[in-house]
Amino acid sequence: MEIFCKKIVVRCDLFFKFVFKLTLRWASTVLLIMQKQRSMKVITTFALIVFLFSFSNSQTVSELFNSRDYQELVKFEKKANKLSPEELYMVGFAFFQLENDNKAIELYDMAMKKGLDDGLVHFHKGLSLFYLEKYNDAMEEVEIALSKEPTNQEFMNQKGVIYKYQGKNDKALEVFEQAIELPNTYGEPFFWVAYCYHEKQEFEKALGLYYVALENVPPENSYYKATLKSIGQLEYTFTKDYLKSAKAYTQAIEIDNENYELYYKLMKSYNAAKEYAKADSVFKVVQIAFENGKLPKEDMELKTVAVAQFEWNGHTATIWKSLVEPKEMLDISYKVFVLNKEGDKIERRFVVEKTIQLEKDGAKHLLCEQDRKTGTHITYPYGWSVDNIPLDDLQKAVIWVLEGKMNAAASSNFGR
Repeated sequence: MEIFCKKIVVRCDLFFKFVFKLTLRWASTVLLIMQKQRSMKVITTFALIVFLFSFSNSQTVSELFNSRDYQELVKFEKKANKLSPEELYMVGFAFFQLENDNKAIELYDMAMKKGLDDGLVHFHKGLSLFYLEKYNDAMEEVEIALSKEPTNQEFMNQKGVIYKYQGKNDKALEVFEQAIELPNTYGEPFFWVAYCYHEKQEFEKALGLYYVALENVPPENSYYKATLKSIGQLEYTFTKDYLKSAKAYTQAIEIDNENYELYYKLMKSYNAAKEYAKADSVFKVVQIAFENGKLPKEDMELKTVAVAQFEWNGHTATIWKSLVEPKEMLDISYKVFVLNKEGDKIERRFVVEKTIQLEKDGAKHLLCEQDRKTGTHITYPYGWSVDNIPLDDLQKAVIWVLEGKMNAAASSNFGR
């Protein structure tokens, strides 16, 4: 494509040199006339300036295409009947970039009717059809593109993606595996091969393939970050290698440092690895983002984020930490949600509440429980004198309650 564009630029340069010579001759003629007809001097000079200014500031289709000025480029649609097949393709691509796929297809078809019949125009028509969810038509165009460029890895990858969206996962995997055998000019199919095995719950194989993908997917491709996220997830949930999980999430954050979901996952990984100081430093970054209103809307409203989780007797428990420092009595600094074994409902809800510190080393925060069935507020004889509560100690206290090793010190029911 780059070579093709260069050819167009060269042709345009030759054309403009020719036109410029004609313009100079025209200007010389005008000046001679002006000498003979001084009464027309002002009007003619103005006309000459306007012509030369408009000429010097006009931009060609190829120039706009190369500069990615798609908003200006689509304006050439009005001159479609005067454009070359290659220029029609460029205008169609501009519509594609502006997410007007129907118009893009219209321009691609015009380009093909004028004789453009390479793999690229069929591929991009297929892409537009894909985004319009016309998967069968999209597949036809991608197949034509592949018939013209059978070793094009991006074309083969798109064929696999179409199968994936059609729910034909086995066919998709087969095509992705074919794609990674082609010259690696695109990289993305390496992610998809790993992802397919991940979906099949072949976690060990998937994880190894994600690391292969990391070496082959270009960092600028969005699936590079997706690969890192998948590695982070599997290292956390499957291998339990929490530091490797943290490393993957850290790399993902370097690419997308305003995706705060990645920070939450990083905190969980550090806390699981007992790297509490590192987890706390990440929490401070999240807290600053909260104060500046940068977190996702739901997190801004909840004012808490998940920082850790642990397993107990087949149940998953998640620890949430308040983004607002507790100041008043009964202010909550931590919440612990214990899910049922299916993982789809909260069975028990523990909180850490601020209390009156009666002695210098006395408890400032107490472990409590909010009974979801009865509305009863339960206080346990366990507290902390520090604001930044050690998560392993909080986990231990909750497990004691769950195992019946610690009973309530007091209970009340304000709601009934």
